[in-house]
Amino acid sequence: MISYERIILFLEQNKDIHISCDGRFYNGKILEVNKERDFLILIDFKLGEVPILFEEILNIEPYTKEGK
Repeated sequence: MISYERIILFLEQNKDIHISCDGRFYNGKILEVNKERDFLILIDFKLGEVPILFEEILNIEPYTKEGK
């Protein structure tokens, strides 16, 4: 599971991120983090608001467009 501190860092920096989960991925910005319930809400570029459990996250990194 990815650390809570890493997730908060991306939230505070308001950066575009790429999140890899088991068999799927998301690109967008973190809108909200709920530490008590261990999930975040991501504003995905294509899907809109998506809730993601911390335990589902395999990797989180800055988003970069392909070809750059």
